Amino acid sequence: MPAPDVDPLGTAEWLCSPAGDEARVRAAALADEVGGDPLRAAARLRGTGLPPDQASAALDQVVLHRLARERGMAPGPGMLLTRDGLEAATGPVVARHRADLIRASGARRVLDLTGGLGFDTRALTDAGLEVQAIERDPVIARYLAHNCPTAHVVNADATDPSVVPGLLAELAPTDVVFVDPARRDPHGAREATTARARPERDPERWSPPWSWVAAIPHPRIAVKAAPAFRPPEGWQAQWVSVDRTVVECATYSWDATGHSRSAAIVLRGTLRGVIPAGVASESFAERVGTSVHEVDPAVSRAGSLAALAAELDLRPLGPDSSWLTGDHDVSHPALRSFRVIAELDGPPRERRRRLSSLGITHASVKCRDVAVQPQQVLRDLGLLEGSGPVIAVTRSREATMMLLAEPIQPVS
Repeated sequence: MPAPDVDPLGTAEWLCSPAGDEARVRAAALADEVGGDPLRAAARLRGTGLPPDQASAALDQVVLHRLARERGMAPGPGMLLTRDGLEAATGPVVARHRADLIRASGARRVLDLTGGLGFDTRALTDAGLEVQAIERDPVIARYLAHNCPTAHVVNADATDPSVVPGLLAELAPTDVVFVDPARRDPHGAREATTARARPERDPERWSPPWSWVAAIPHPRIAVKAAPAFRPPEGWQAQWVSVDRTVVECATYSWDATGHSRSAAIVLRGTLRGVIPAGVASESFAERVGTSVHEVDPAVSRAGSLAALAAELDLRPLGPDSSWLTGDHDVSHPALRSFRVIAELDGPPRERRRRLSSLGITHASVKCRDVAVQPQQVLRDLGLLEGSGPVIAVTRSREATMMLLAEPIQPVS
């Protein structure tokens, strides 16, 4: 909480000024000189004549920019950030992909009802779209206007009945309304290890709630929804993964992607492909092949497993498995591939003997499609956690299957 005599909006205005910009550059240089020690940097910055509140605000930006870079956000050097804003921000590759889809669909204007710090707004303007961005928090709205100077920023609450109708009247039917509902309550419970606000899974407890978003009277609505969201019939959905973690379910009320359901795969800062959903597979592996392949979780969420298997001439291990298998080498951005060493059958004691005979003492465990904890598997097998072989636990046609395998290529 800010001190009672600190004016948050006044501080925001100062940060947006040339003097604030100069102070942030100086703070970054001082932080580097003292090895990132915030107390020493603050003392030296105050020594230049800055009031304590301005020195603190400038150093906060240095810390937040470092955090953003660690999370792969790549903010511009002049962008103003907040910790809660970073938790909700879209990564640059994902934001650019969405902006490109919207532009390719024929839109000229976008009404962004939840502007935030402007990561999505900036991607939209960079794509050549005219953007009007709404942000209800006056401090964040000031940051947004600073971060996205070519967008028209309005400080208002989009859920106010007097706000949206007039803005919608300015859009053509091919233009787009974009909404990124807040799914983390900044005043709610936080994760013990990361201190990040815990996500809200109920769409009706988002801000604004899904029912409000779905009722917007415009034909083209794009929504950045939670990864676990299941859009209703008639809405397209694209689950986006970044380095094997599903980060969002991008949802569209019109044909924006060309597929009812699809998965978009981003690896190491590059969009590597889009995999459309297909008809659920009825053809499963009769046996485990010489290789098995862990499928990106976005593929499973989108229902694209069968289409990917057919494309690569692979087979699912079973109807409830998200692993594929085959007898030929495969390289695909949606897969992590492993060479099968052995199937581990029988009771734990027999499995232990088999691992001992192979000289296996350390392994990592991948539990997909089963309610089993990796640490429990290691204890049952008498192994220590470590690099090297992988124990894959999944479902076959009839029961739990356990495989010992080794990576065919370095895991990305």
